[in-house]
Amino acid sequence: MTDKKTKKIDLSRRSFIGHTMVASGVLALGGGLLGASINLANAAENSYDYIICGAGSAGCVLANRLTENGASVLLIEAGGPDNSEKISTPMRLIELWGTVYDWGYSTVPQEHAHGRSLYWPRGKVLGGSSSLNGMIYVRGNASDYNQWASEFGCTGWDYDSILPYFKKSEDFSGGENHYHGVGGLLHVTSEFTPHPVTKAIIEAAQQAGLAYNHDTNGASQEGVAFTDLNTRNGKRDSTAVAFLRPALERQNLALITNARVHKVEIEKGRATGVTYMQEGKKQTVSAKKEVIVCGGAIESPRILMLSGIGPKQELEKLGIAVKVNLPGVGKNLHDHTLCPVIYEGAKEIPPPTDMSIQILHGHCFVKSKESLPGPDMQPLFFHVPYYAPEQEKPTMNAYSLCAAGVRPTSRGSITLRSSDPEDEMNIDPQVLQTKNDVDILVQSIKQMREINSQPALDEWRGREIYPGPSVQTDEQLAEYARSAVLSYHHQNGSCKMGIDAMSVVDPQLRVKGIKGLRVADASIFPYVMAGNTNAPVIMVAEKAADMIKAG
Repeated sequence: MTDKKTKKIDLSRRSFIGHTMVASGVLALGGGLLGASINLANAAENSYDYIICGAGSAGCVLANRLTENGASVLLIEAGGPDNSEKISTPMRLIELWGTVYDWGYSTVPQEHAHGRSLYWPRGKVLGGSSSLNGMIYVRGNASDYNQWASEFGCTGWDYDSILPYFKKSEDFSGGENHYHGVGGLLHVTSEFTPHPVTKAIIEAAQQAGLAYNHDTNGASQEGVAFTDLNTRNGKRDSTAVAFLRPALERQNLALITNARVHKVEIEKGRATGVTYMQEGKKQTVSAKKEVIVCGGAIESPRILMLSGIGPKQELEKLGIAVKVNLPGVGKNLHDHTLCPVIYEGAKEIPPPTDMSIQILHGHCFVKSKESLPGPDMQPLFFHVPYYAPEQEKPTMNAYSLCAAGVRPTSRGSITLRSSDPEDEMNIDPQVLQTKNDVDILVQSIKQMREINSQPALDEWRGREIYPGPSVQTDEQLAEYARSAVLSYHHQNGSCKMGIDAMSVVDPQLRVKGIKGLRVADASIFPYVMAGNTNAPVIMVAEKAADMIKAG
């Protein structure tokens, strides 16, 4: 393996967290960072071929792929190890919110949502949000990617071009076919025993006229289905587990945890390295080839703006030296919307007993009108109540059919409050800014009521808790939507890809006006896909790795 001296250490000790690591043994990510052999002898290293900012859904993939052929890579993560059973145990995911593993963002009060601030949990840990999310594997609709190519000038991002990258990552439990791969690093579980209430909701949706779809990641997305999950052997299969763990066996990968990137160093129009803060000390490391920013839709625009890349007037007001005027940095922010429709159980709803799956087992993809190229609604089915924070919680013996809009037209922004990297930002998605987005939720709520009225749910159906029987007109439902709208936790678009004046990266993910700098994460989506965003981010990273290797 190596002739460098190694020692046995307990990686759960906080005294260790934050060191630079090069693995000379298997690092047991996801199952607990305990007793692994880690080489700490590379502290003097100050230059790498590639520096990746963020060990999240994209960063872990890139760390794996870019080290395959011997390139030296430094991966910098603001959070710490994923050594908690709350992370590895699927049913415990809600316990992660508001902990050390969560950035715990909040939006500014939302003008079109009764002045409410929305809570945005995001992973601050190895694996990023893939260590915090619901483990739902959804690719989006083919029309989403075709739109990227045709309407946004993103050549090479049409569905036929990106499908091989989805398949490359995938180890699909249902077997290989035209749409699915096997033998990839990321396991996709399509078979499990759903909760009886979820099973009844799926049956009720069919009684309400929705077709059952055995594979919403296959030939067609529309219909009602049980979810595909990123789990393996009953544990969460995050990108830290699937991609980073095997990569850390390579001597050419270095990992730094609890280190916050402050800025990208830029000289003569080229990214030359990164400055980060770790244990109260600033450190600067050099990149021989490229810096890749993978901070996600919230942190990536922050890093760019603190580096002098962004809207000129905004940066100058904060005393940040402008390296390149890119007005689109932090703009185009958007998110899917979710709205709870909750029913009390007519009898006691069995508690979840299988810790190897989470509380979300069913969903459906529906068009609000037939003329659309793809679904714009993706309701979720829970066998527990999914209350909004402001709502009273009269009972926990309840189940939820959550209305959802997944092709939003509202757009917001992220702006800096100061040049201090630790300062909070103004996060303003302008949720429900457009009539379209409100109308979609109203229509989706009506559909959830229709599904709930079907015979399959007779034995479970009690009173409607929310919106409640008195809320009937479209105007009343719209007001309810504004009072209860939730984030779907699919923030994106803040460093969008494209060829127009407001795009930040080109179709090769290169930051405009700066050489040797790319962004690869959900921030580059010009328009969010109809579906959960983790699988598409992994696809973006797979494609980015090939583009980076090609030079």
